[in-house]
Amino acid sequence: MSNIQLHISDIKEQLHKLITHPYLSKHIEYPVIDEDKLLLLYTALESIPLPVEKKEKYILSTMLVQIALDTHDLVTNAKMDHLETDTAKNRQLTVLAGDYYSGLHYQLLAKVDDITMIKLLASSIKQINEHKIAYYQKEFDGMEMLMDSLAKIESSLIQSVSQCFSDSMFKELSVNFLLLKRLIAERKKYCVEKSSHLFDTMKRIAFSKSQLERSDTSKDQETYMLYLIDRYIDHVKKTIDQLAGSIPDLNLLLKNRIQELFYETPFSTKKYAEEG
Repeated sequence: MSNIQLHISDIKEQLHKLITHPYLSKHIEYPVIDEDKLLLLYTALESIPLPVEKKEKYILSTMLVQIALDTHDLVTNAKMDHLETDTAKNRQLTVLAGDYYSGLHYQLLAKVDDITMIKLLASSIKQINEHKIAYYQKEFDGMEMLMDSLAKIESSLIQSVSQCFSDSMFKELSVNFLLLKRLIAERKKYCVEKSSHLFDTMKRIAFSKSQLERSDTSKDQETYMLYLIDRYIDHVKKTIDQLAGSIPDLNLLLKNRIQELFYETPFSTKKYAEEG
């Protein structure tokens, strides 16, 4: 295991200790730690001349905000309805858990006396929540606006850290990496469940109301949606490839993770193009 892997593993262990609460663990789902966002944060700060302890505080506090946001998202997740214990109680505890994790990030940054970072993360939280509202209300006039909003939901926290400590090229790499990961996940979900909020929103943009109401065209619409998302996946993948190749000191761990993500990309849907 490389030194970077050991260091990231140590930070992850610190994060586990921070978020583990015996009462919450008994009643709600244990938070998922997004290891890709952890790796991106580590990489953003890797070459910055700051004390290791301070870098770790920045990473831990940003990840706590991410976990808090992800935990609050669980409140509207349909899976909550299938818990054995009282649903209302679990929803309340989930909201409180999200607030608890968010409070921990303030505590960490207070210890390093960094008001600037507190304000920066608060601004990112506001931006993410605004875009989530627009996303769930399907308030988009075009595909580019939708993709831009989705990218901001996924990467605003990383962007905040990147714009302070890294160059703009790494910031763009992070944005595209996280967008690609989300698009692949949405595509997989749709193929398995035949349902996805992203695909529903894309349909509203791509087709008129009368087209959506016609049942005889639903299969063609599905094929076109897969074709369309594959085009975006391919475009983002090429952008990542160019950006990664232009950053000379990119660590091997992130390079390998990018290649792993590329292997997850689906084969392009060509049926619509061939038949259209």
